[in-house]
Amino acid sequence: MSSNTDDLLMVRAAELYYNDGYNQSQVADRLKISRWQVGRLLEKARETGVVEIRIHHPASRRRDLEDALKDRFGSVNPIVVDTQATRDRTLALAACLGANYISELRPMPSLIGVSWGRSVAALANALPEHVFHHPLIVQLNGAALSVELTVDAASIITTIAKRSVKPATFLLPAPAIVGNPDLVEHFYADPHIEKTIRLGERADLAIYSLGALTPNSVLAQAGNISKQEQIALKERGCVGDILGHYIDKSGNIVDLTLDARTISINLESLRNNDRTLAIAIGAEKSEVAFGALHAGLCKTLITESTIAKRVLEIGKE
Repeated sequence: MSSNTDDLLMVRAAELYYNDGYNQSQVADRLKISRWQVGRLLEKARETGVVEIRIHHPASRRRDLEDALKDRFGSVNPIVVDTQATRDRTLALAACLGANYISELRPMPSLIGVSWGRSVAALANALPEHVFHHPLIVQLNGAALSVELTVDAASIITTIAKRSVKPATFLLPAPAIVGNPDLVEHFYADPHIEKTIRLGERADLAIYSLGALTPNSVLAQAGNISKQEQIALKERGCVGDILGHYIDKSGNIVDLTLDARTISINLESLRNNDRTLAIAIGAEKSEVAFGALHAGLCKTLITESTIAKRVLEIGKE
């Protein structure tokens, strides 16, 4: 048969199978070919794009946006969910998919670094029982001054520990940002704090959320940075923070003086880590998500379609 005849047969087989609900044996009888030939025609229809299979369900991932982000940023592993009717529903769905991703990691991480906040807490709560065996769970950065505004690291680490077998934990009893750099040196002089930071920098899985530079951000509302500092950061091109480090769209530290007051693992350790998992839910986090991806500050990004589309637009600007 000619190539044109083959193509027509392929299309007809696909129509009978996918549109009319025939099984492969019925298609074979209708077209007077073997069932094996039907299988090959249907496979070719998928491979050539004649047939596209899409799963339309709120829990399905946006593979199209994931592929576009991979094309734009290279080795990143995006997990993109469709933006839901409410932020809470979007976060719940993203947390479930993130928990599934973590539970399928091989080899399973044993040194796990975590930050704090609602997004990380949702992910922790979605983890299955016995997800980690003999893990060491460490806090990656200092806390917000008011735990009423977010979910504190101690609660999140406790949640993960309860879902693990024989865990050990290291908390970081320090603020995310202190008043002056000298205080940072005093905190780091404490052997426990210094050890926790060093362990966090060596974590074989780091989990954290991305923070937007808005008056409603946790660090802003908690008073870790002042209104004047927020304005100054904005004027200098800041788009948000990663573990208390305020960055611009290229992923560079915006204010080295402010950064010297930050108690956290350093960004270079994130850049060199093959297993960094960042969460960004909320359209206001689009620019900081771009910065994190552009600078290689997260290898896996769990986010929503609204942010993914905006990140791809930023990349064209």
